[in-house]
Amino acid sequence: DPLPRSPPVRTPVRLVPGLVLLAGCSGGPKLAKVTGTVTLDDKPLPRGTLTFEMPGQRPATATIVDGKITEATTFAPGDGVPVGKHKVAVSATIDPGPAISANPGDASRPSGGNYMGGKSLIPARYNNPETSGLTADVGPGGTALKFELKSAP
Repeated sequence: DPLPRSPPVRTPVRLVPGLVLLAGCSGGPKLAKVTGTVTLDDKPLPRGTLTFEMPGQRPATATIVDGKITEATTFAPGDGVPVGKHKVAVSATIDPGPAISANPGDASRPSGGNYMGGKSLIPARYNNPETSGLTADVGPGGTALKFELKSAP
């Protein structure tokens, strides 16, 4: 006689929320080092900041010192820029002026648009990634960039 079969044991499946959460986190985007130069009318831009924007990613920034791109940062200083295609903005001012303290009851803004620092060294179109015309394709092994800004449109 064959042995009697016992009914199959059904164990309820329980999802452990922490494991599901961990499976969704791959440690963030792949970052790569960015180096290169930024010039204005063929001369090194003395100082400034680059902002790298890519849909779905945190923006990254890099510092411009004497025309050289340094300290590209997304999460921690110098960690790099997310790999992929970015729109880029540049901001550069003469030594920042004193901060303008707004009158709490005054809704007006200081004129000129750049009320956070000194006079801009570059045309305003470069301050916005949508109007700058600048892009960067950052590869996984790091990328050397060259941005050649012009005073005239």
